[in-house]
Amino acid sequence: MSLKENIDSIKQEIGAEEQFLESIIKTEIFYKKYKRQVQAGVAILIIAAIGYASYSYIQQRDLRLSNIAYETLLKSPNNTKALNTLKDKNPPLYQVYSFRIAVRKKDATKLAELAKDKKYKFLADLSQYQLAQIKNTKVVNSELLKGFALLEEGYDLLKEGKKTQAELKFAQIDENSPLYKIVKNLEHYQGKSK
Repeated sequence: MSLKENIDSIKQEIGAEEQFLESIIKTEIFYKKYKRQVQAGVAILIIAAIGYASYSYIQQRDLRLSNIAYETLLKSPNNTKALNTLKDKNPPLYQVYSFRIAVRKKDATKLAELAKDKKYKFLADLSQYQLAQIKNTKVVNSELLKGFALLEEGYDLLKEGKKTQAELKFAQIDENSPLYKIVKNLEHYQGKSK
């Protein structure tokens, strides 16, 4: 290796060290200039991380407590402490539990209350359907169970021997509905095949 190559090598090393020192100095100047903003940003990030971790922990704890309360209620339905815990910690699961009990007891009052609760649309429709079953009436304004209600009404008409009226009910069920295959099977086994 020649002297010139050694000098070039030393210059490159000095250049790299110089750039490193220059970047450190720039960082130090930047930090001194924006010290409060940097510290505030770091503090906000730390607080956000702690807040997120706390929120996640509380959610997991509430979920665990509500599941325990639900299991307790399945074993002991008269446990008011578990019922209150479920109501406070997991309102959707509480609504499902209330629906389950109302259907089991055929509690028209509770089902009517659940049917009016539009926060849980699917449960409201199920409650409305179960209420209609208890009162032996038709399901009114059920968006989600309309096809099922039509299928049931058509089936009842088929049992009574009213094929034409049943076909009219079945015709109201959308062809894209999963119930449409059942309708076709019912029509086929009633002597009408398409």
